Amino acid sequence: MGLLKIIVVMLLAGIDCYAAYPTQQQSMEASSNTAPNHIMYLMHTGETAKALQAYQEYRKTTGTNDFDLIEQIGLILLDQGFRTRDPEIQQLTLFGAGISSNEKALYIIEEALTSGQPELQAIALNFLSKFQNDRADQAIHRAMSSSYLLIRLETAFQLAQKKDPKTVSQTEALMSKVPEQIWPIFPQIFAESGSPDAKKVLRKLLTHRDEMVRIAVILSLADNNHDDFLPHIRRMASHHEPSQQEACATALGMLKDETAVPRLQQLAAKSPHTNVRLAALNALYQLGRHDAMQQVMTIARTGDIFAVYMLGKMHGSQDLLAQMLTFDNLQVRINAASALLELGDKRCLPIIASLLVRNSSDIALGKVSSPGKSLNALRGIPSAQQNFEDNQVGLELSLNLREALLARTVELPEPEFLTVANGILEVQQNDLVPILVEVLENHPTPAVIEILKKQQQKAGAPLIRNYCNLALYRMKQPGPYAENLQTWVTQQQNIDLIRFRPIVPLDQRESSSTAYELTPQETSRLLVEAFEAFVASQDDKGVDVLISVIQTGNSKNKYALIGLLMRAIQ
Repeated sequence: MGLLKIIVVMLLAGIDCYAAYPTQQQSMEASSNTAPNHIMYLMHTGETAKALQAYQEYRKTTGTNDFDLIEQIGLILLDQGFRTRDPEIQQLTLFGAGISSNEKALYIIEEALTSGQPELQAIALNFLSKFQNDRADQAIHRAMSSSYLLIRLETAFQLAQKKDPKTVSQTEALMSKVPEQIWPIFPQIFAESGSPDAKKVLRKLLTHRDEMVRIAVILSLADNNHDDFLPHIRRMASHHEPSQQEACATALGMLKDETAVPRLQQLAAKSPHTNVRLAALNALYQLGRHDAMQQVMTIARTGDIFAVYMLGKMHGSQDLLAQMLTFDNLQVRINAASALLELGDKRCLPIIASLLVRNSSDIALGKVSSPGKSLNALRGIPSAQQNFEDNQVGLELSLNLREALLARTVELPEPEFLTVANGILEVQQNDLVPILVEVLENHPTPAVIEILKKQQQKAGAPLIRNYCNLALYRMKQPGPYAENLQTWVTQQQNIDLIRFRPIVPLDQRESSSTAYELTPQETSRLLVEAFEAFVASQDDKGVDVLISVIQTGNSKNKYALIGLLMRAIQ
């Protein structure tokens, strides 16, 4: 049928012949409607790069980002990543799903709990704890059936933090299945819960035959401020076991029990065990009997590192601590410097700097505890790289302690603090750069801003240069910092992959850090923080850069970065 006949037929039928041929505007609208379908088709067939290229063309056509479409792209990519058998991709995908904070990706985190990899289970558990809904809570409950004991312990602790009513029954059931040597871990879970049922269990455990269990209960009660147990602790302080006496003395001080002063004075004066005397003296000091410091100083002069470390909480001991910086014993010097730092005394600077900046001694840091587990001190371990060659968790613990020391240097007078900061930056101590720049950023004095601007120009130190650039961008300092950041991010497209630091087990963490955190290493952390900065600015340019890096960069990175993109559009 010819064109003329078609028009005649349409006219006879009452059809507008001009409608058969779309206008330019109608063509654009049709293209806009079909583009999302085409993008979704490409995503479902695994053509991520082509899908994102099509999305960028679609964005140019519409003039704006389609956040609903980005979310669908992200969910498909995360689903594909978690279905792979590559453990690295699965971990990166889990990180992406968790950091996205998108409840539609919650099923990926739930499924990770049933994986055969304990690391994935633990990471999933941590992310689930950040969701405040019944579905996440139910998934956490299911983690109690994990075949890995450490995961079940982590789960019990998460339930206790949430004050979940089933915490006690499930934790008791778990206790019944493990050797009693592990029981000292459980009191902190019951004490964190603090429910009437939990307290019943704690009362029972206070009479357990294993002294380590009793000590764990006493210290957990003090940590969680359960002063209703004071009569029990006072009574136990009169028993003869020195480790238990130490724990009780420490708990009585922490719980501010004035009625226990006579007993504490007796322990401080007559106990033949130094750790018991120190715990009692420390408790008396906490209760306002500051004359106890003189006795602690006397013990410290003998080189007792627990006494030296304890002086960090006792003002007036600075001159003695400064003298101890010259002792032959490395452990005494380290603990004296740490105590001086705690007191804000700049005389600690040479030793603290030597601990923070790696030198020929290559000293790692660890912590040691007294027999009653209530007194702590630092331990310096020379030749760290050699001694921790096969112990990445040990190196991570050392890094955590060094980061804590560095964070405390900000309490020194500014010139001394900046001396430490400049020392770290000048020798390019990269493992401390992220925390240092964070500390500098949180104290934006003119001198700090000057250092950041100077180091942002540092040649031959890309990590430092770009971290300082990021800090200046987040501080909204005038300058080309946004453009610099975008350029650097684009250049990182083909880095190996986002790498994470080792995860410290529950029983080895600092009390202030209870979560099973997944922390990127230096360069990876910078990449993540750069994108997070773009996210916080809610800048379309940042979203475009992120899409571009996901499209053309390292194929493994995209599973983590898509999570950041999804969070950016919420």
